[in-house]
Amino acid sequence: MDEADTIDVGPAPETRPNPAEDAVEDPARPGSSRTRALARAGITVTALFLLSRILGYLRYVVIANAVPDPSQLDSFFAAFRIPDFLFQLVAAGALSSALIPVIAGLFATEQEARAWRVVSTVTTLMLSALLVLAGVVLLFAPQLVAFITPGFDAQELALTTELTRIMVLSPLFLAAGAVATSALNARGRFGAAAVAPLVYNIAIIVGAIVLVPILGINGLALSVVLGAAGHVLVQLPSLARIGARIRPRLELGDAEARKALVLMAPRALGLGATQVVFLVMTGLASTLAEGSIAVFNFAFAVLQIPIGVIGVPLGVVLLPSLSREAATGGMEAFRRLLVRGMSMLGLVMIAIAALGIVVSEDVTRLLFDYGSIGDSALELTATTLAVFLVGLTAHSLIAVVARAFYALQDTATPVVAALLAVVINIAAANALVGAYGVAGLAAAIAIAAWLELLALVVLLGRRVPGLDLGHVAVVMTKALIASIAGGVVAWLVYEALLGAWGQDPGFLLLLVRTTVTTICGGVVILGASAALRIEELRTIVELVLDLLRRKGRA
Repeated sequence: MDEADTIDVGPAPETRPNPAEDAVEDPARPGSSRTRALARAGITVTALFLLSRILGYLRYVVIANAVPDPSQLDSFFAAFRIPDFLFQLVAAGALSSALIPVIAGLFATEQEARAWRVVSTVTTLMLSALLVLAGVVLLFAPQLVAFITPGFDAQELALTTELTRIMVLSPLFLAAGAVATSALNARGRFGAAAVAPLVYNIAIIVGAIVLVPILGINGLALSVVLGAAGHVLVQLPSLARIGARIRPRLELGDAEARKALVLMAPRALGLGATQVVFLVMTGLASTLAEGSIAVFNFAFAVLQIPIGVIGVPLGVVLLPSLSREAATGGMEAFRRLLVRGMSMLGLVMIAIAALGIVVSEDVTRLLFDYGSIGDSALELTATTLAVFLVGLTAHSLIAVVARAFYALQDTATPVVAALLAVVINIAAANALVGAYGVAGLAAAIAIAAWLELLALVVLLGRRVPGLDLGHVAVVMTKALIASIAGGVVAWLVYEALLGAWGQDPGFLLLLVRTTVTTICGGVVILGASAALRIEELRTIVELVLDLLRRKGRA
């Protein structure tokens, strides 16, 4: 069995050899066995997510260079929106937030057969709904595409419609893959679920290289469908190893199945509303200069790298443990795990955002200065990325804080915050796009993210009495001070090297400038964090050293 498939964040309560000893263990303490287990799982999952994000970046680079006509990129990214909307509405996070807490509780109480019946019921209903919606999209694609891209001409509308009809099959496969991911994560298995996005990205990359020269832009759309199919297929062996029994069935009389569906409903509503934001952004970008939709997607893809490498994996690894603690009444451990996770994530993300803003232009050139992408598009992408980074910390913390509600089997509260963010997002985007273009759209998303996080934190404090959110605020304030100092130093170093080497000195010197700038700023942030006595810095170092020692002994 592959090691990545057997990552476990700790045995279920009924299999622990010494419940009394386990009861007094502090799972948020750096030296505790649960923390080490979580850290090992987190680092492995993070490594896989990092590889996935790297491939995701390569996917965008390959797409940008594989499509001979850059004007077709706007149509491709616009066509992506409707299938993605279906997936996010019916499956996506709705599954992980609702299904994992329910079946994790069933697994923990030795009700395995019932857990698989719940999974089967949810899967049957979800795939049936997606089949119906896919049929509606196939029938009304021209009208739907025209609605979301009011700035497109007739030729662009025709191409976007054709691509939409090809990619409408992908949500079915991705939804099945999401079920597999939820089941594996509920069992404490994260490896295969983290490998699935790798397969998805690799398929699109290979398709862009192999199919586009043969089929044109349609080959790229077909590769998306093939990647989605690979996303579920790669998880099937791991499902078989944990004894999964998923069959077409409907058992709505089962209270746990009904609970999962009830929990999914508000989360699906929230995700659907969030996707409305991206549909609106696509529509607004379609009215701007040619290439604006592609610029928005390129910048947003880079933003997703730190979120996907650090924020999402932490939430993925924490959710089953938080769910178990909530199910077994371990609320003190729940609070400690959550506060520690939020504090460490805030420290890291504020630092990344500060340094990322300084080097955003060089990073953009390193990532996208190939093929047909022009200087004006690169500059606009860099500016948009810098604005997006203002909301990086908020986006990352939302991924963790929302999962705290899911662990409590409360999917309604995050939806309230998400709907608030949707309203703010759309209003801000319409207000800012005229004056600031694509960067204004990025600013709207950043503003809404911070307000959504604030709402979630306030509501979580009321939901979980005794949660030390004051500690999180202190850590983030200190991290902001340290990061501002590091950002200033990084900017001074960057400006000095910019004056010496010029705007675009070539790939190697760009890489050196970005690396030197980041290291100098990072050293200052570490020193300032130590001087400000940010406890989480020591915790991170201790965890890393502990894992390295264990690796060395192995």
